[in-house]
Amino acid sequence: MKSRLLIALFGLTALASHAEIYKSVDASGHVTYSNIPTKGAKKLNIAPLTTMPPSGSDAGFRVDSQTQKMRDGTRHRILNEELKAEEDRLEESRKAVTDAGGDEAKAKKSRDDVILHEKNIEALKREITNLK
Repeated sequence: MKSRLLIALFGLTALASHAEIYKSVDASGHVTYSNIPTKGAKKLNIAPLTTMPPSGSDAGFRVDSQTQKMRDGTRHRILNEELKAEEDRLEESRKAVTDAGGDEAKAKKSRDDVILHEKNIEALKREITNLK
């Protein structure tokens, strides 16, 4: 008895969640869409959208192990190149801090750049560590 009641409640919930859509165009040509019918509005018949892909649809997205290894190798190389570039930028920013002299605004910008590059380096190292 309880299961029938639950099924009935779920069925009513599904019916209640289906909203009708109305389209109206005012005198100046502005189009309005609403779930509330208004004078002169036309009801649109829109098919329900599927929210889940059909089962078995991921079969075309599988990659063989050799291709995956190649992709992982490429990713590892790119991350290492990015890491090297960030380390170079960090050194430039550190040098800019010392070269700023008495220009406090320039020194602050350079210190902010140092912090940014240090964070980027940490993130890249973490990403490289997570590679298999």
